[in-house]
Amino acid sequence: MLPNFSQLFSNLPAHSRVWLYLADRKLDATEANYVNEQMQHFLSNWAAHNKKLACDGVLLFNQYLILAVDEDIESASGCSIDSSVRFVKALGTELKVDFFDRLKVMVLENGEPLISNYFEAVEKQQNFINPMITKLEELRGVN
Repeated sequence: MLPNFSQLFSNLPAHSRVWLYLADRKLDATEANYVNEQMQHFLSNWAAHNKKLACDGVLLFNQYLILAVDEDIESASGCSIDSSVRFVKALGTELKVDFFDRLKVMVLENGEPLISNYFEAVEKQQNFINPMITKLEELRGVN
């Protein structure tokens, strides 16, 4: 069953910045719990120029890691973005998954998330989550 994307990160404004990381395979329950624990720890310490970021994160379908920042409070700087990329890369290394293959997309078909090649999804005009989304309002518009 698909989550209600319009309700994602209800604590953050629609113009918040988002980063999407699709794992190349579905995580099992133990791995998903680990990712959620590590993500909460990371988010509680995520800062830019020594200022805590107003941020949130979610792991959808045990496969799609999404981070969001309200940049009205504090903008994510180059160093803070680098730290999030290092965090996701470290998770990938530990779990033996690739979160950085931008040619893979999550297709939403009959309420079921499936992984597809970007070009095939475009050619077949499939409904997919665009991995290049940068604003929360775009993500909230996914159906």
